[in-house]
Amino acid sequence: MSQSQVLAQGAYSEAAQQNFTSQFDVDHPNDAMSTYARIMHEHTKVQLNTATSSARRRSQGVSPSLKTGLSVESVSSNGS
Repeated sequence: MSQSQVLAQGAYSEAAQQNFTSQFDVDHPNDAMSTYARIMHEHTKVQLNTATSSARRRSQGVSPSLKTGLSVESVSSNGS
């Protein structure tokens, strides 16, 4: 079977299970869980920093008056 194929058993993909067992020591589940949790924590921190930086870049162009009083104006159009 090629590595691009994914087997599904019930509602769950086996690919994630196979990857986990090949990358973590399942004979020591507490160590595996701890290592996985550290990896996911670092991933989450990176994602949060990326989102925060992006939000800061987007908000730099907004005037201070717009930051506090954002409103949505409706636009009516006549059907043609």
